[in-house]
Amino acid sequence: MIKLKNIPNLLTFSRLLLFPLWLLIFYLDYYYFLLIIIIYSALSDYFDGFLARKLNGETLIGKTLDPIADKIFTCTVLLTFVSDSRVNFAIAAIIITREIVISGLRETLSIYNQSEVLAVTILSKLKTAFQFLAIFILALMPISLEYSLKIHQIGTLFLYITAILTIYTGCNYAIKSINVINNIKKD
Repeated sequence: MIKLKNIPNLLTFSRLLLFPLWLLIFYLDYYYFLLIIIIYSALSDYFDGFLARKLNGETLIGKTLDPIADKIFTCTVLLTFVSDSRVNFAIAAIIITREIVISGLRETLSIYNQSEVLAVTILSKLKTAFQFLAIFILALMPISLEYSLKIHQIGTLFLYITAILTIYTGCNYAIKSINVINNIKKD
């Protein structure tokens, strides 16, 4: 029997499985299923954190795997969208690079028990919201060929907003991290 406290981790693990599922469904052109995967990813990302806090079930494995699941899924989606020209490579590279750099900084800071320095901010949550919206909108393109150009323009606009927030929050996180690491070196 599944305990309530385990539900957040189960949601996180299920998001890890979305990566190969996305690839399979994307290349089989089952576009409606892709929309379901995007919606599931967004909702499970929200609810795993919400439930973990409400059920007092936050775990180290959940805190570790949650951002990894998000990054793997986001990077996979962006790269598949680059492969069919829905997303500009430079924008995808900016978003993916930020995710890798911040993950590395979090790992480094965790060695010194300072990972709370990179706690998620409101702007980072806003970036994630715009990112999911952009991904969802861009996933609509092959479903509505008549409006695909307009859909692409709107999705790209949301992706540019995501990129701006990505750069801004990434720089803030990097500056905070470097300051903490420099203070650790002094001590």
